[in-house]
Amino acid sequence: MNRKSASVSAKPSRRARVLFWMVTLTIPAAMLEAGLRVYFAFQLGSSTLFYGTSLNREKSGDAHSGDMNLLEGYFKYHPHQQRFTRDRQTGRLIRATINSSGFRGRDFQKQKDPHVIRVVTLGASSTFGFSDRDDETYPYYLEQLLNRGPPGGYRFEVINLGIPHLQSAQTLALFEAEALPLGPDVVTFYEGVNDSWSSPVLFKKERAAEHVVRVKLRRVSRLRRAFRWSRDHFVTVVVTDGVVKAHRNVKYTREDLEEHIAGKSEGFLRNISAICDECRKRGITFIVASQQAKSLLVDREDIKGVTYKGESERVRGHLAEDGYVTRQELYFLTHVVLMDDLEEWVKTNHVPYVDVIAALDQRRDCLVSWVHLNAEGNRIVAEAFASAIRRELGIPAPM
Repeated sequence: MNRKSASVSAKPSRRARVLFWMVTLTIPAAMLEAGLRVYFAFQLGSSTLFYGTSLNREKSGDAHSGDMNLLEGYFKYHPHQQRFTRDRQTGRLIRATINSSGFRGRDFQKQKDPHVIRVVTLGASSTFGFSDRDDETYPYYLEQLLNRGPPGGYRFEVINLGIPHLQSAQTLALFEAEALPLGPDVVTFYEGVNDSWSSPVLFKKERAAEHVVRVKLRRVSRLRRAFRWSRDHFVTVVVTDGVVKAHRNVKYTREDLEEHIAGKSEGFLRNISAICDECRKRGITFIVASQQAKSLLVDREDIKGVTYKGESERVRGHLAEDGYVTRQELYFLTHVVLMDDLEEWVKTNHVPYVDVIAALDQRRDCLVSWVHLNAEGNRIVAEAFASAIRRELGIPAPM
C-alpha cells in the first residue's frame, strides 16, 4: 500500500463524521432538556418530567389540557395534583395544597352541614393565592376572621374556588358547575385583571413585531409544523420561544388602547350580572370587590403612598407625553376602566361592594407582582370581606 492510499484510508468516512457531530450535539442538548424538565418539575409539578409524552397526558387527565383539568367552559386542577408556587419576596418554593375537588385548600364535604355558614370565593390567581402559602391566602384568613364571632351554634366555612388565569366568563361557568351545587350562603367575587388581557389589537401588533425567523417559519408549512411539533415535545424549545417573545419591544398608541378596551367592560359586567342574578334567585348573598393592581411604572420600593388613581394618572401622562404605553401599562389602563365601571354597576344594581382598592391604597407595597399580594395584603382583603359579610348577614363584629 502506498503512502497516499494509507492516508486516505486513515481519514474518517463522511458517515462517521456526521455521526460524530450528531452525538456531540445531541448529548449536551439532551442534558439541557433533562435539566430543564427536572427544574420545572419542582416549579410546576412532576408531570413536567413527561412533557410531550402520553405519560404527561395521563397524569394531566386530558390530551389538550396541559396541567389543568379542562371542563365545559372552565378549568381547574386534578384531585390532589402536585402544584408549586414561589414566594416573590424570598424566592422560596411553596407547595400549594390541591384538594380532592381540584381547588386549593383542605378537603371539604360537598353536602353542607346544617350548622355551617358556607362562603365560596370566586376569582383567579389572586384568590388562589399565587406566591402565598396555604395559610396566607385571603380565603384562609377570611375563615379565621369570621369564626372569631359566628352566631351561636354556627361556624363559617370558606371554600377557595380561585383558579389562576380564569376570566369572568370562565368564572361564571365554574360558578354554575362547582359553586351552586355546594349550596353556599355567601358568594364573593374578586377579579378583573384577567379580563383586561387579549384583543385583536394585541395579536396584530405582536405579529408585526415578531422576529424575522418566526415570520419565515410561519410562511413555510413544513417548517411551521416542525416548529409546533418541537414546541409540543421539548421544554427547551418552549423556553427559548418564550425568551424570544419576551424581548419584543411593542409600543401601544392611544388608538391601540381604545381598540383594546372596546367591549371589555360590557362582557365583564354581563358575566358578573349573571352570577348576581342566579344568587338572588337562590337567596345567596353576593358580594363584589374591586381589585387592587399596578402598572409596574413605579418600583415597589417607591410605591407606598402612590394610590391606584395616582398611578393611573401617571400612566396617562406617560401616554400623553410619549404617545405610547407598554403592554403592562395597557393592561393597567384597561383594568382602571373595568374597576370604574364595576363601581357604577354595583351602585346601580344595589349589590354589596367591598372597595379593596381603597383598603389597600396606602399599602400598595403589599403587591408583590402587578396584582398578587403578600400575606399582609391578603389579610387586609380578608378583613374587608369579613366586615361586609357580617354586615350583610346581620352579625355583629366580635368584641
